[in-house]
Amino acid sequence: MKLGIEGRVAIVGGASKGMGLATAKALAREGALVVMVARGADQLAISCEQIANQYGSERVISVAADLSKKEEIDTVVSHTLSHWGKVDISINNLGGPPPGEPSSLTDELWYQAMDLNFFSVVRMSQSVIPLMKKNNFGRIISVLSLSIKQPEENLALSTVARTAASSYSKVLSTEVASSNITVNTVLPGSIETDRLKVVAEMQAKRQGANMKDAMGLRQAQIPASRFGKAEEAADLICFLASDKAGFITGQNILIDGGQYKGVF
Repeated sequence: MKLGIEGRVAIVGGASKGMGLATAKALAREGALVVMVARGADQLAISCEQIANQYGSERVISVAADLSKKEEIDTVVSHTLSHWGKVDISINNLGGPPPGEPSSLTDELWYQAMDLNFFSVVRMSQSVIPLMKKNNFGRIISVLSLSIKQPEENLALSTVARTAASSYSKVLSTEVASSNITVNTVLPGSIETDRLKVVAEMQAKRQGANMKDAMGLRQAQIPASRFGKAEEAADLICFLASDKAGFITGQNILIDGGQYKGVF
């Protein structure tokens, strides 16, 4: 299937590893021009070189930045414009805040979590929407979590901040739909990434279990009987970024192997 994103310019957060890296690769494979963003400059450079070697150096650049900070978002967007002159696709994908139960968390931790997983989406959207409106095309996709529908133990900060990002995405979608800009969120369940291992290790310690048992219990909750692959999440994101998904907006889209137990 031709997705119609050849030549589109995409900013991809968290692109040095995991789902962000898989998404950057998928977009480059489809002919998009990709701006890879992550905080760790060294790993980002290695990952960018991988994509350049596979799909061509003309399709990818990297910018080391912390997307939880407005001034660094501005730097990324400015660099993208100076290099390619437009922004068509924005993939909001940032790591999660530390674990904790809601009653034990300080104001400072709540503010940090909101900057990381909520305000990063708001600020990036505010930066790119005028550019998307100018070209009458835009795709804003935020990678959140299954936990906004089915909360996980000891992940209060992540759940609350990402739920706020989902609500923002929904109301934003109605504002910009007439400009051919879609706004959707992807809700991964248990995808094989470093973040999954961190969460499983944290929960294992709380339960007095070992890591192998914790991963086994998690996998047992998935009807598909396996963990998802970062590439599978990336293919979904890539489709939502395409011309083919132009009538899909304001949606929370699960990719979880059936892990979510609810109906709606």
